[in-house]
Amino acid sequence: MTLGFVCALYLAWTGAWILMAKLQTHFGWPSTSDAQTLYWVAMKLVLWIVPAIFVLRSLGMRVGDAMRGNGIASALLWGVGVGVLIGAEAVVRKWLGHQPYSFALSWPMVNVVLVAPIVEELVFRGAVLGGLTRRYRFGVANVIASLLFVGAHVPGWYFTGTLVQNLTIPLGGALSIFVLGLIFGFVVLKSRSLAGGMIAHGINNLFSVL
Repeated sequence: MTLGFVCALYLAWTGAWILMAKLQTHFGWPSTSDAQTLYWVAMKLVLWIVPAIFVLRSLGMRVGDAMRGNGIASALLWGVGVGVLIGAEAVVRKWLGHQPYSFALSWPMVNVVLVAPIVEELVFRGAVLGGLTRRYRFGVANVIASLLFVGAHVPGWYFTGTLVQNLTIPLGGALSIFVLGLIFGFVVLKSRSLAGGMIAHGINNLFSVL
C-alpha cells in the first residue's frame, strides 16, 4: 500500500506539472510567482496531504500522535539542533563560493520554509517511512524512503529543464536530497515526532534560500 501510494503520488505530481503548463498556455495563469505558489500549495493539499493522512490512518496512526511524539521539547531539541547543524553547511558553502546572502519575505519563501517541510515530512517520514518500518528495519526503511523522496523531485526537475544537472551535481541535487532524507528520518526516529523532522527540514530550507 505504501509503495502504491508513492507511485500514485509520482503520477499525480507529474500530472500537476502538465496541468500547470496547459493552464499557462491557454489561460495565461499562473503567471506570477505568488500565483504559482498558490497553485502548488493547493496541489500539495489535494495530492500529498489528504492521501498521506489516509495512509497513516490505514496504518493505525493518528496524525496528532505522530506529530507530538515524545513531546515538543524533544522535537525542538532534535529539530532545531540538527536543522542548524545542516543549515550551517549551506551558509559555509555560499561563503566559500562568495555568493551573496539575501532575505526577502515572500509567498514563495513561505512555501519553501514552511509549507514544503510540513507536507514532505508528513508524506515521506510519516506515511512512507511509517509504512516501510512495518516490514523492514529502520535503516533499510529510511534508505528506501529517502530514495523515494528524491524521486518526488524528479518531475519538477524535468519540467524546469534541470533534471540532468540535479542528477549529476555533487552538492545541492539528488545526492544532497537523499542525504537530507536520511537525516530527517533519523531526527524523526530520535525525537519520535514528525514535528522534529519538519523543524529540521524547515530550518535547513531557510538557510538554503538565504
